[in-house]
Amino acid sequence: MRGFTALEIIVSLAILILLGAMTAGYLSGLKKVITLDGAIESIISLTREAKAKTLAPEDGSQFGVRFESSKATLFKGAAYIEGGADNKIYNLPGETEIFNIGFSGGNLVFKLLTGEPAATGSVSIRLKTDTANPKTIFINNAGLIYVE
Repeated sequence: MRGFTALEIIVSLAILILLGAMTAGYLSGLKKVITLDGAIESIISLTREAKAKTLAPEDGSQFGVRFESSKATLFKGAAYIEGGADNKIYNLPGETEIFNIGFSGGNLVFKLLTGEPAATGSVSIRLKTDTANPKTIFINNAGLIYVE
């Protein structure tokens, strides 16, 4: 009866370790992409909620979104008030950040009844560890929200 040689066992282990390392690297990269995409979808959802609430105004109010590096806040009214009772805060995952905020004062406000933004612009989101591959959310003059 013949068994495995030490060389065969070592080669088999080396192959398994190599495959494990490749899989771990792939899964780590995949987790980062999923985290970034999730943050983008959450910010788009918050922005669409602000637009929808403005189109069907509660108490005749308009709504907006304030963008900061680590969070986005849906707010009621024409101007952002920190700590406002109606504020809805979305905190970004720790490994992501908002940068290049293209709205005056970091605020995107929708016009009452039309749902058009008071000003067009964009915000970019990236992984803190991968600053070369940001994604940008654009809001055009009709209030269309899209990502590039």
